[in-house]
Amino acid sequence: MLDYQKLYANHLPAAGPLYLCLDCETEADARANRCPACKGAIDVLYPLDHARIGAFDTDPNPLRRYRDLLPVTSEEHLTWLGEGNSPCTSVAPLARLLGVRSVHIKDESRNPTKSTKDRIASATLSRFKGIGVREFVMASTGNSSTAYANAMRLAPGFRLHIFVGQQFAYRLSYADHPQITTHTVAGSFVGTGDTAMDWARENGIFWEGGFFNYARREGLKMSYIEAYQQMPVAPSHVFQAISSGMGLLGGYKGAVELNHLGLMEDLPAFVGVQQESCAPMISAWDAGRATIAREDIIDNPDGLAHAILRGDPTNTYPYMRAMAANTGGALVAARMDDVRMAKGLLNSLGFEACYAASACLAGAMRMAQEGSLAPDSDLLIVLTGAERPLVPNPSKFTAH
Repeated sequence: MLDYQKLYANHLPAAGPLYLCLDCETEADARANRCPACKGAIDVLYPLDHARIGAFDTDPNPLRRYRDLLPVTSEEHLTWLGEGNSPCTSVAPLARLLGVRSVHIKDESRNPTKSTKDRIASATLSRFKGIGVREFVMASTGNSSTAYANAMRLAPGFRLHIFVGQQFAYRLSYADHPQITTHTVAGSFVGTGDTAMDWARENGIFWEGGFFNYARREGLKMSYIEAYQQMPVAPSHVFQAISSGMGLLGGYKGAVELNHLGLMEDLPAFVGVQQESCAPMISAWDAGRATIAREDIIDNPDGLAHAILRGDPTNTYPYMRAMAANTGGALVAARMDDVRMAKGLLNSLGFEACYAASACLAGAMRMAQEGSLAPDSDLLIVLTGAERPLVPNPSKFTAH
């Protein structure tokens, strides 16, 4: 079972990043997304004893600021796209509503494309420069692809192929660009990803990796590390709405790293939230299953929060289960009425939250209603993004 504390205890590198399978602990190459032995997720451990802690407060560029906690061996590979440094605000009305000591909102809608996924693009392009990748294929429901498309405007020398399910094509918020080819696929998000992987393999182009691209998780980790440093006290609970769960997994890893560095005393409980209409991870979690079963899978997912409509999280659920179990956290289904109410509350408080981000607060509301949050709890709620304008959008598509 994944446990970052044990991984660092057993494999703390003396110098340079160590690429390691989270499942079988086999060492891997920096170009690998999945373990060559067992197909588990590859992650990166750092020589934390040599981390320059003083640099964590000194640079406006978060990639330079936290470079010792990123999979980048040369500063010339860092590709910052202007994201990060988003506010983390104490919201007393929400604390009173939930009956807890404090609620802090980390507002990732302030990033360039109104999504935390901008952090993914910066970290991944930095990784790709280091391993010599200049053309790659990815699949997305809209947020990641829009972030990568924005990156193409700012980072010359790359070539991007975006695959999107036809039902999500309306969520693409970028104009046609010579560095981007947009491919549409009939079917679910999972099916689109399979088509994209097959096409990448057939054409000899690097597959970006999605959840299994460790740079994605490391980029998203930066939002959590910022929040941990912005809060006056360490959070007792961390909430985020999840599809695959890569952001929350990054937050867990970041907390372990700060704990090792003496910058965070205790690990928070990590809580992944899905909407009730599409909650396969919660179905498996509530049943006590170690893996996703057929009865957990949603074949035609639907719900308010389109960004997290993943009906089959078979490949990523075991990591979410381990994270929640290791930290005393949980996987929670947000009621649809609560999602609507949470969005209205957040909007009234000045936050531009989309339904996926609002589901995060709705999950905290459910735990409060069920008596699962103590009065002395300090909550960190990560709002992953806001609704984007539907323009610009691509006009040229390659159908599959």
